[in-house]
Amino acid sequence: MKRMRWISVSLCALMAAACSGSGGTPVDPVVNPPGGGTPETSLQFLRPATGTSLRTDSVSFWAVKGQDREVAMYYRPNAGRTDSVRFLRFRVRNESLLKRPDGTAFAIGDSVRITIRIKDFSKLITEFAPSGLTFSDLRPAELRLDFKNCDQDFNHDGVVNSNDTNLVPTFAIWKQEAAGQPWFKLTSNVEQSGNLSEVKADVLSFTNHAIAY
Repeated sequence: MKRMRWISVSLCALMAAACSGSGGTPVDPVVNPPGGGTPETSLQFLRPATGTSLRTDSVSFWAVKGQDREVAMYYRPNAGRTDSVRFLRFRVRNESLLKRPDGTAFAIGDSVRITIRIKDFSKLITEFAPSGLTFSDLRPAELRLDFKNCDQDFNHDGVVNSNDTNLVPTFAIWKQEAAGQPWFKLTSNVEQSGNLSEVKADVLSFTNHAIAY
């Protein structure tokens, strides 16, 4: 009887393991687990510097399976200057496109029109479309957001000092599936050298994105 009971328990454990390992929903490894996330009110978003504005509030381009393409958004030049600072760069590598919003896979030469628009300029929140477009986790799309033209009072205490500089390494790109939902932190890299001050992250699907800490 003890032997039979042991065999029965072992079989149940194996069946449970098999069920949990198949047919489940894959979890994006760069975000918090399902049910997690951070409320928007708990995050500090970077803000545009006073007097700055973007050249346009939206950009579009065609991404093509088998081709490396990218798009950028820029700030308007400061008064008396002709140069401008880049705000955003989004790159879709030749093997990045995975599936359309309807779930069908991309073949070489297939294309999709991608649009990026500013959803909330006060928090520099960007919205990507079409919603539901997904990218390969082996060759993901790449998003870079610049913070050189942001308000350098990063902690919003009214003073720019070392307390703000010390926050820079904690910057990350966060994503939000839809307005009102929690935000999820992407695995991000802060890069600063010369005129470069930006945060970079891989993107697997389209949502809202912004720099926060």
